[in-house]
Amino acid sequence: MSDELTFEAAQKELDRIVDRLERGEAPLDEALALWQRGEELYAFCRAKLDSAHGRIEELARAAEPHS
Repeated sequence: MSDELTFEAAQKELDRIVDRLERGEAPLDEALALWQRGEELYAFCRAKLDSAHGRIEELARAAEPHS
């Protein structure tokens, strides 16, 4: 996966893969390769979302008034 890959680009590629797999038009070998790439993209997106969620929680804690 490219170092330049963004969440949005990964999500768009994943959407295209899902669409292709749902249509069932890809030969078996291609479908397996698409599935594997989809898994990689899903993991990438999940990691980005988890990181963003963690950062939001940090910012929320920092914004809380200290008692």
